[in-house]
Amino acid sequence: MATKTNLPRFYVASSEPPGAAHACACGNFLRENERNLALARKDQLDIMGFTSDGLKVLATTRLAHAVHSLNPFRPAWSKTDLIFVLLHNLDMLILEFSVDSVTGQAYISTRANGSAVSKVGKLSDGGILVTVDPENRCIALHLYESLVLIILLGKENMRESREIETLNLRVDENFIRSITFLHNSELPTFALLYSDNSGVHVTSYEFCIRERDFKSPSGRQVAFQNLEADVQALVAVPGTNQGVLACGLTVLAYLDADGETKTAEVRKESRGLGIVFTMISDSNNTTKILVCDMDGNVHVIRLKKSQGKNGLNKVVELASICLGQLVIASCAAYLDNRVVFIGSRLAESSVIRFREEPHPETGNLFDVLETVTNIGCVTDFILVKPEAQGTQPQMIACSGYGPGTSARIIRSGIGVQETTSLDAPTGRQVFGLNSQSAAEGPHDLLVVSFLNETKVLKMEDEVGEFEDLEAVGAFVLDDATHLVAKVGGLIVQVTRKSIRAIRPGTLELVGEWFPSDRSYQIGTAAYYKNQVVVGAFDRLIIVSFLPGAPPSVQELKLDDQISAVDISSLSRGDLAEVIVAATWKMDLTLLSAPNWERAAVVDLNSDVFARSVMFYHLDNVDFVIAGLGDGTLQYFPVDKSKVKLGPSKRVTIATQPTYLKPFIARGVSSVFVCNDRPSVIHSSGGKLMFSSVNMKHIYAVCQLDTPTYPNSLAIITETGLVVGKIDEIQKLHIRAISLPGTGRRVVFQPETATYGFIVMEKPTATQYDVGGAGDGHGIDEEGFAKPDADAPMEEEAPDADLSAHYAMPAHKLLITDQTNYQIMAQFKFNKNEMSQAMVSGSLGSDPRVFYIVGTGVQKAEEKEMTSGRVIVFQYADKNLSIVSEKQMKSFTTCMKIFKDKLLMATGSSIKLMRWSEDGELVQDQVVNRFILPINFKIKGDFVLVLDLMRSVTLLVYRAAENKFDVIGEDPLPRWPLACEFVDDDIVSVADSDSNLIFLRRDLESSGTDIKDFVEVAGGNFADSISVIQKGTLLADTTAAERSFSQNALIMATQSGSIMHVLSIDENTYHILRQLSAKLINSILPFNKVSVEKYNATTSGPNKTTTKPSVGVINGDLIEVFTSMTGEEMLAAVAGVVDAQGADVTMEMVARLVEDLSRSH
Repeated sequence: MATKTNLPRFYVASSEPPGAAHACACGNFLRENERNLALARKDQLDIMGFTSDGLKVLATTRLAHAVHSLNPFRPAWSKTDLIFVLLHNLDMLILEFSVDSVTGQAYISTRANGSAVSKVGKLSDGGILVTVDPENRCIALHLYESLVLIILLGKENMRESREIETLNLRVDENFIRSITFLHNSELPTFALLYSDNSGVHVTSYEFCIRERDFKSPSGRQVAFQNLEADVQALVAVPGTNQGVLACGLTVLAYLDADGETKTAEVRKESRGLGIVFTMISDSNNTTKILVCDMDGNVHVIRLKKSQGKNGLNKVVELASICLGQLVIASCAAYLDNRVVFIGSRLAESSVIRFREEPHPETGNLFDVLETVTNIGCVTDFILVKPEAQGTQPQMIACSGYGPGTSARIIRSGIGVQETTSLDAPTGRQVFGLNSQSAAEGPHDLLVVSFLNETKVLKMEDEVGEFEDLEAVGAFVLDDATHLVAKVGGLIVQVTRKSIRAIRPGTLELVGEWFPSDRSYQIGTAAYYKNQVVVGAFDRLIIVSFLPGAPPSVQELKLDDQISAVDISSLSRGDLAEVIVAATWKMDLTLLSAPNWERAAVVDLNSDVFARSVMFYHLDNVDFVIAGLGDGTLQYFPVDKSKVKLGPSKRVTIATQPTYLKPFIARGVSSVFVCNDRPSVIHSSGGKLMFSSVNMKHIYAVCQLDTPTYPNSLAIITETGLVVGKIDEIQKLHIRAISLPGTGRRVVFQPETATYGFIVMEKPTATQYDVGGAGDGHGIDEEGFAKPDADAPMEEEAPDADLSAHYAMPAHKLLITDQTNYQIMAQFKFNKNEMSQAMVSGSLGSDPRVFYIVGTGVQKAEEKEMTSGRVIVFQYADKNLSIVSEKQMKSFTTCMKIFKDKLLMATGSSIKLMRWSEDGELVQDQVVNRFILPINFKIKGDFVLVLDLMRSVTLLVYRAAENKFDVIGEDPLPRWPLACEFVDDDIVSVADSDSNLIFLRRDLESSGTDIKDFVEVAGGNFADSISVIQKGTLLADTTAAERSFSQNALIMATQSGSIMHVLSIDENTYHILRQLSAKLINSILPFNKVSVEKYNATTSGPNKTTTKPSVGVINGDLIEVFTSMTGEEMLAAVAGVVDAQGADVTMEMVARLVEDLSRSH
């Protein structure tokens, strides 16, 4: 490997944002009478509203680290709820929400912030626990062993931008499983669930706000000794005297300060180790708690209450019922009206509504109303290039765990699902038309314009074919057509010579208008409701077709020849208010009604003129978009009050002239950008987005809606006319592949056009019978399932302990078809045999292509696997057969084809196996210097080995000597999860602390042939990266033409994010580093996080050792720049200079950020 003197620089950004729900909460965050959902996905916090179309994001912000928990509360002085946010790095925030009374825009602001990090305590083995006092007096956190951190919620502790004041108080208990504040206590009182050598117990503590310390209980203490060992959580019960429910797999126990206790055994069909609890209803008579368990089942615990002491209630009956299976949840929040949001990190989150009768298909006592996409956590993926997509790669990923999960197909860009096509000469314009009525309706004609003629195609609905009409009423067919549209109830055709009005139905000519100088050819046309505007040389002609009045014509002269024109109304009225005209002077002229006076002229600062221009409305903001002759786009915000254009942004889309065509898909208005690299302009998060279309050169597009082709597009391509439906508009498209289990590994075998999947199935240790299916359950008065009180409890099964309940899943090898992913063959491994290593390829000189799988066998009496197999399969003629099988003395964790041999990580070794003439695997070489190698990557003769206990080691294969030599190793202790070569010098390593580190061998050191790896760049991205590979989701031609995409890495994370690593030059890094600091310090609400702390790498037992990120730019932060206002952009770039010290402009930075965002 060669050395480099310059330091590497990297840009890391998400192509698919994280979908895993880390935390959620429901409350009245924006308005006193309006409920909202707060949803945290990694470092993104969304405030959502409930609409008829489902959840809608009302406000969003990005935080400095991944969110651990959200806890709403309402202080006495506030009319709305605030949220206490705890991040995974133990930073704390108190967030407040507000709504602009004029615009209705929702805002998020930081009320207070601080850190809960302690450099002396030991992090609790029971995890991070947070609870809020029901009276909103304080918050308690258990982070470190034997310590409880108290935060007072008085107004003086939550003044704007104040640091959160905390109290660290010692408790006697160590291993704390759960903590919850209790209701109806004079002083803030919380209960602890803890375990020690004698068992599992409950105790409670009272906190005195005045003395700021714990005090002896003023009354009877809530306590209980020796609960069942499987009790995992405490839930406070409202309306009782400090009542608390202890929840376990087999038992429920209620206790309170009155000494009342009530226990109930959980019916076998309702058992599940609860991991998420949320209150769904509470009244004087009944409290219902929703429980989600580790098997993905949804339960309801019902507590029946009666009058107790001191006017408070006591619980007299406990029961639970399983409502059905959904996903393994990570959080849940009761929204309203029997609707619950259930978030998941391992599958898609869902909004469900309880139902009174079991679902006829699933048997569940709930309906799924909506799902939120999540591809986390990704355990493996491959990049393949299907022939149908040419050079456009797609990712096949194994993601998720448990019920509701599947493999995923992920691709970049937008696809068009072709319905039919027509071979024809390449047209220049296309228009869909309803020729029979004055109103819009189903199209019956398709008008295609060519260079010197126009063709009208009639659509035959019964067969879906097109008929070329030789004559169509008053339509002109011997000239090119610039526009066909319904204007003022008439059909208007604009040709190079005139504007023609045609009556629908009869198709007779109503009127015709020419330029005042008939030698001027019309070159461009546009319309808005009742008005048409055309450009003929330097003349602008406006024809108005107003109801009850004869058509009127206005003509005016501009300074130069007109190249493109559009007309619109900024107030969405019936009459147009503005016209924009592009001229050959490379400028845009804005004219205002009624006399079409010149309001503004803007220089395009380009050597080419605009070929297309249009108005586009987005979230109360109007833009003017210009498509230039060199394939670039410029867009300007429109100041409605002054009819002026704001600062422009420029985006390079293609290399040839660009034409803009508006269309509507799924009720959303977007813009089709027609050129040699077609794309779609759409809105996302309040900003313009540009997504590529997976087609070659497109010349024109129009909306097409017929009985045969509803909600479609007609597209002019190089080969003719295509009719199809456009995919949902988003940066990445994700499609699920249904598999009988959770996918863990995937490989592609192009020779047989098949995929191989390793999947695991969950064994059914307990049969879950859903309520209402003839099992003695009914529906109570509130619509929830209730148990039959007279039904006898089933006898306890002997395998009901937790170890039996969560046995090892069964593993399978599935072979699926490449096209429709139909299962063609499968092989089930032995009991207790698991697999996570698979490869496809040929061995030696054998012409056959194999699927090769490595396994390990987990024996009950062994802590580590001491046996396994390497099985060589062949798939041929729809049959899967075993060609060879080799017994191993350890678990094989990774394998790849290397020099026509099989290289694999097994046990503590890296072994090279050759294929003998007898068709057997024979050991050729072995490297025995590892502890637990779990993965490796190959680049030429180099092998980068990832050892879970020893970071990474670099081997080189000496072919002449048939041996491996160690030439590099990382001397620092890490817990690595993934690795990959960046180039010949640099390797990347992702560890369990969410760090992404870039290493280079120190070739300048002397004394040994084994060189240490040294860090040259690194940062923390608040998400564990599970897979890294070379490549990108961009098409080969696109990636080759974008310098930032060269040598790119693509990564998948546990939170369901798809990220790219792009190599950038020193000057780009210098600019973006300064921009990052400006964004962190002055623009974005990052709770006063310092520049040094943001993205800083973490290490140490408590993750308290931090090191500022170096050589890495957080692209997700940088790309927020594109959605800022002009004033915010100017503030962000003020003082930013390039590597030579020269000032950079806002336009330069905007262009740089746009180019980077389109490179991943």
